[in-house]
Amino acid sequence: MNKIILVMSLYTVSNWCKAQVSIAPTGILLDHQGQGTVYIGNTGNQIQEVRIQFLFGYPVQDSLGEIQMIYGDTIREKSHGLGNSIKAYPSAFTLQPQSQQMVRLLLKERHFREEGLYFSRIKITSQAAVGEAGTIDTAMVGTKVAFRFEQFLPVFFQVGQPEPDLQVSPQSLQSDYRHGALRFDYQCASNSPYLGQLRYRLVSALANSSTSNVPEPLANQEKVTAWKEMEIALYFNGNRRCLLAWPNTLESGKHCLELEFHRGRSDFPALGAGKVPNYRGKVHFELP
Repeated sequence: MNKIILVMSLYTVSNWCKAQVSIAPTGILLDHQGQGTVYIGNTGNQIQEVRIQFLFGYPVQDSLGEIQMIYGDTIREKSHGLGNSIKAYPSAFTLQPQSQQMVRLLLKERHFREEGLYFSRIKITSQAAVGEAGTIDTAMVGTKVAFRFEQFLPVFFQVGQPEPDLQVSPQSLQSDYRHGALRFDYQCASNSPYLGQLRYRLVSALANSSTSNVPEPLANQEKVTAWKEMEIALYFNGNRRCLLAWPNTLESGKHCLELEFHRGRSDFPALGAGKVPNYRGKVHFELP
């Protein structure tokens, strides 16, 4: 009996994974009229029932550096959220296998008092319309399993042309020969989350200029790596931990990590990109 149930469970999970819906794009910036579009596709072989809801939420990071979502913050929702006026059309529908549905988003009321980037989260729930996992025979056990899959993506609406006000304080850098774990405190002083890029590069000393432990400028002979980029989203204030990939040729000795935070991301080109970094700094460290 246990073996039969195990086979049924594996069969069910396999079919469920194939039936998950695809969503594009993965983030929405409403236009100046408060309108946007998202496409939901059924790439599996089962009929999917889809439901769309909205809720206010934003990411934070715990003491171990793991991302967590905060929901139910009614105070910040009043000052930064899109409210109940954002709607999806249609908000519930059925998707046939290998089909796609276009969903229109509309922000009906736009009574925002201040410039800023207001936001919410789109919750897309999908499950197979027929969830029968299998039937053995009349003398054995049959079961029905219905898996519900939830996906979330952010939706933004920009009021005016707010200028980002980002304050960054690098806290620590733990490094080995493969990567560095950069921790920094941040604060978004403006009425907007900071959507941008973290650019970084290494400057390594090829020869020690002194035996002093004070992080003086590196030796005259230096090796500079190319700039690398990673997209980043910072909400309100907190602490962030980022894993940075080092080049394979990183050696022992003194190194300097140069940091730049730039406004603008490839998935939200309409927000524009900053020509001048909103923050520029350095972190010195040494590998034994």
